[in-house]
Amino acid sequence: MMRAGLHMALGAAVLSGCAAPASVRPSPEGRALRVTDAAVPLTYSDGARAKRMANEICGPRGVKSSINDRYESGAWVFVEGCA
Repeated sequence: MMRAGLHMALGAAVLSGCAAPASVRPSPEGRALRVTDAAVPLTYSDGARAKRMANEICGPRGVKSSINDRYESGAWVFVEGCA
């Protein structure tokens, strides 16, 4: 139950604009995106949250996910980049 409350509080902070924005930077592979979150660091189990963040950053077409997407040193790497 405590975890649900934490997620609700984090969601409210994001909606209110209090959370630091996610950062995306190209990776050495070329088109790939590296998604990180300074407010709440990403972990291996945050793949779905990282994908939602990447979709928001990529715009209406979203991120192009693949089986090669991976977690790497605090960031989720989406190797195909934005769609």
